[in-house]
Parts: sequence; structure tokens; C-alpha cells
Amino acid sequence: MGKGSIVKVQTFIGKVSIEGLHQMDQHINEWLRRTKVTPIHVSQSFGADRHHDGRSQEPIIVTSLWYEGGEEE
Repeated sequence: MGKGSIVKVQTFIGKVSIEGLHQMDQHINEWLRRTKVTPIHVSQSFGADRHHDGRSQEPIIVTSLWYEGGEEE
């Protein structure tokens, strides 16, 4: 990290399935191309998201990507 750099985080959430992971990969890769940021650290965790009916849950993967650069807010 450069002196005075601001580290930010972007979080992606996807379904735990082959198709869901493929979609998440495409989304992350497109975001990286579009923003031209420098990734610093990536973490992943698993959880569950409650369906709209409130009675069942679906497994999800959460990917957090810490980065430098890109547009300033």
C-alpha cells in the first residue's frame, strides 16, 4: 500500500451452486475490469439466506475484496 492510500472493500454475494459460482466469477471479473482497482486481500465465507416465504434457507457464499484505487467517492 502506498502512503496515504485508502483501502476500500467491495462485497459480492452468490448462490452456492456451479451456476451461481460461475455467475459470481463473471460479476467479480467484470467489476475488476470496469473499476481498474488493485486487489489487496480477498476473503470468503458461507452462510444462508432466508427465502421470501420465510420458511426455508438457501446456502450463499460471501466474497469480500479489499482494494486500492478506482474512483474516489
